[in-house]
Amino acid sequence: MPRSVLFLGATGYIGSTALDRIAKADPSATFTIYGRNAKVLEGFEGVDPRFKGAQGTLEEHHKLTLLAASHDITVNCADADSIDAIRAILAGLRQRHEATGTKPVFIHTSGTGVLSDDAQGQYAGDKIYTDYKADESKLPPWLPISSLPHAALHRDVDLEIEAADTAGYAFTYIVLPSTIYGIVSHVFADRGLSNPQSQQVPHLTRWSIERRAGAVIGRGDNLWPNVHIDDTGDLFALVYTLALTGREHGADGYFFAESGEHTLRQVGDAIGAALYAKGLADTPEARTLTDAELDKFAGGSKYLGGNSRARGVHSRAIGWKPTHGLDDFLKEIAVDVDWTLSHDRGKGTDGNWVFGPGPVRVGDGWRMPEGDIRMK
Repeated sequence: MPRSVLFLGATGYIGSTALDRIAKADPSATFTIYGRNAKVLEGFEGVDPRFKGAQGTLEEHHKLTLLAASHDITVNCADADSIDAIRAILAGLRQRHEATGTKPVFIHTSGTGVLSDDAQGQYAGDKIYTDYKADESKLPPWLPISSLPHAALHRDVDLEIEAADTAGYAFTYIVLPSTIYGIVSHVFADRGLSNPQSQQVPHLTRWSIERRAGAVIGRGDNLWPNVHIDDTGDLFALVYTLALTGREHGADGYFFAESGEHTLRQVGDAIGAALYAKGLADTPEARTLTDAELDKFAGGSKYLGGNSRARGVHSRAIGWKPTHGLDDFLKEIAVDVDWTLSHDRGKGTDGNWVFGPGPVRVGDGWRMPEGDIRMK
């Protein structure tokens, strides 16, 4: 029988690309596309007869439970931090297991923000995490995900999902993308059904346009991984294919999407240079954000000044072969800046950029601020 897939987040940058690759990887599967906008859902239905829209929000928990209970596989690319929505999905997975005796699959999108520290741009961190086993032969030693504190960003959600696998009523898999880049090109974006641009570089670009200089937090010495959107989509397809076998799940089912590592200073300088070449910056070099600017652009959040260092050992072990690296990322920033300048994404009805608060520091971890207006 064809597999039934419930898909959340198909209108997003990551989600649309994951859907594109997964649908191609499993041509017999049927997909329920869950989303808020009825017209957009009709658009998805027009792309492929295997797609059927289901209208709803992440706050309609009863719908999420019923839908998860009626599908073989649930893929969440909608939100990494909506823990009540995740609990509703898990309740549906449990119901399906109890009713059928089979274990449904849950593939969830988290992020390498779970690794982020509070360096505030002042130094390159020496904690490197792997999605596989700890590796003490490396210098510094690579740490396992299991060593992360519960207070880490996304970690509370990830642990609830992992617990569902441990309880035995679902096979769970968690994909953790890093700084994703590249303007997407697939049928969903081409038809205006999904967002074609990432988040982190566009946020920094908007800040930089507003202040006429590339933006960094502190010295900009902190390190983040990067990954191209096409490579990210390929990883989702591989994880989906692996999930059909019921192997390497739960605590062993984490997968980093990373294929390079950069400093925030490199990003700020690249954005600044692109804007300077257009006469939109006063200097080609990045400048440190003032506290007043951070308050304006990110609600004072210094989250992007943290270190997030990841090594996708497990991802590569299942056959993932990313084809883009650091040079590609830095070159692509100018393309991303051009796209930002030529589109209205991120602007309000008055034509000005809309800024919102970023993650806030709570104890030893980060938390997303409450409400819909936030830096995601």
